Formats: sequence, C-alpha cells, structure tokens
Amino acid sequence: MPVPGQLFLKEDRIPDHIITTNLDLDRERDDVFRGIRCPRCGWRPQASSRWVCSCIGTPEPYFESCGTVWNTFETRGRCPGCGHQWHWTTCQRCSEPSPHEDWYEQDERRS
Repeated sequence: MPVPGQLFLKEDRIPDHIITTNLDLDRERDDVFRGIRCPRCGWRPQASSRWVCSCIGTPEPYFESCGTVWNTFETRGRCPGCGHQWHWTTCQRCSEPSPHEDWYEQDERRS
C-alpha cells in the first residue's frame, strides 16, 4: 500500500518519444561486425573494439604511424588519422596477426 503523499510519484503516461542510449547504438553497430572474425581463434570484434595505428610489433612494414585509436573494421583497415591501409590486423584475444582481408567471412568479402 502506498504511503500517503507519495502517489504523485507514479507515472502512467506513455512518452511522446523514445530515447536510445549509447548501449542501444552499440548493439546495432555490433550487427555490422557479425561477418568478421579472427581467422586464427574465431574471436569477433564489437563496435567498441579499438586498435592503434602503430606498426611496432606487427608484420606490417615500417611506416610513420600516427597513434590514432579506432575500430579498424569500420574503415576496412584504413587509418582515419594518416590514411595508411593496414594489411595486417592483430587479434585482441589471441594476439596473433592475420591479413586484414582474412578476417571477413566469405559472405562479407568484397570483390
């Protein structure tokens, strides 16, 4: 039974619009990554996964990397900071590098 004087807190109206949170947007973006997985261990990146433009410790030939942090699959491996096209992507689970194009499952590969 409600305490007298607290009935005014009850809200029965339906909102005029629905507010989405960043979590909702991230879930929608995660669908974009559904056809992408590490060719070595099967790990799937999410919209929140990030890589750094730094060629140190990768099989990528040396270049003046810029340190930009982004999701490499949003740009198909092209750094938005310096424009370098990455040919290798390192898995965040198994830490093994694989050719970037090998991450895309057969249905997702572009010709």
